[in-house]
Amino acid sequence: MNAMTEPTHFTLPKKPKIKEEPLAPDQRKIAVIPIRACTDPQLTHGMLKSLILICSYMNRSGITWVGQKTMADRLGISQQAISKHLVKLTKAGYLEILKKPMPGARHTTWRVIFDKSISAEDAVSITSAIEDTRPPYMKEQQAMQAEEADKEGQARVAQAISKVLKQPTKRIKTMPKQGETITVKNMKAAIQKAQNKGAQAQPPEVVQPEAQSNQQEPVDNLFKIQLLDVCGTTSEGCREHIEQGLLSSSVDNFKKEEADMLVLHNHKVAQLVSDGMSAQQVKDALEVLLPLYQAEGITPTSSVLMAGIRQLVADTR
Repeated sequence: MNAMTEPTHFTLPKKPKIKEEPLAPDQRKIAVIPIRACTDPQLTHGMLKSLILICSYMNRSGITWVGQKTMADRLGISQQAISKHLVKLTKAGYLEILKKPMPGARHTTWRVIFDKSISAEDAVSITSAIEDTRPPYMKEQQAMQAEEADKEGQARVAQAISKVLKQPTKRIKTMPKQGETITVKNMKAAIQKAQNKGAQAQPPEVVQPEAQSNQQEPVDNLFKIQLLDVCGTTSEGCREHIEQGLLSSSVDNFKKEEADMLVLHNHKVAQLVSDGMSAQQVKDALEVLLPLYQAEGITPTSSVLMAGIRQLVADTR
C-alpha cells in the first residue's frame, strides 16, 4: 500500500484592489457645426442637439469616436433615441461612418461632413500639419502596414539577385598559363637592375689608386704550401686536395667581400660557390629576397635563402 503524501501548504495572494481614476474634467467650450444645419428645415430639435453635441467631440479634421451612451447621458435621453438621431443625420449628409465598432473594440468612428468635396483622408492630411488628427483605427492600420514586409520590394531584390547570379563571374588571372609569373618577372628585373648598377659603378676595392697598384702585394704562400704538403703520391689524391684548396680560397674571398651576407651559414656559402655562383650573383639575389621576406614579416632560414638564391639565378640564366 502506497504511503500517502503530505499535503503542500500554500497561501493565496491577496486580491488586487482596482482603483478607478476620476474622469478628466470636460474642457469643451465651443462646438463648430456646418453652417447649412442652421437653415435646414429637415433637422428636428433632437437632431440639431445631437449634431451640436457630436460636433463638440470632433477634432480638427471633423472625426470623433464618442460613444452613444456618453451622448445619451449628456442629452438626458435614451441610447436608442440618440441612435435614431445619428442615423437620420447620416442620411441627411451631415455625418459619415468611417469605422463600425467591433465586438470588444472601440465605438463607431464618425466624421462630420463640412465639405462634401473633401474626403476623410484629405481632411486628415490637411490638418495633420497642426496636430495628429488620425483616428485610432487609422493609426493601427498604418502601423500594421509598416510592419508588413514589402512583397513588391522583396520581389525586386530577388530579381536583381537572380540577374547577378546568372552573370558569369569575372576572374582575375593572377597566374599566367604560360611564361613567368609577375613575382618572378619583378625579381628578375630587380636582379638585372642591380647587375647593371654594379657594372657601371665598380666597388672601391676594384678601382685602386695608382700608387697602391704599383706596390707589390705580399704573396701568401700558405695556400701553395698547403697544396704541396697535402699532395700524395697519386695523381687522384693531389687533384682532390687541389680542388678543396681552391674551394676554401674562394669561400674566404667571398666572406671578405660580402660581409653583409652573414644570414647564410658557412657550409651554405660553400655549396653556392661550388655551384658556380659568383659573389655578385649571391649579393643581388639577397638584395631581392630579403626585402620581400621582411615585407611579409618572415625571418627566413639559411636553407630557405639558399633555395631562393638558386631559383633566382636559374631563372635569370
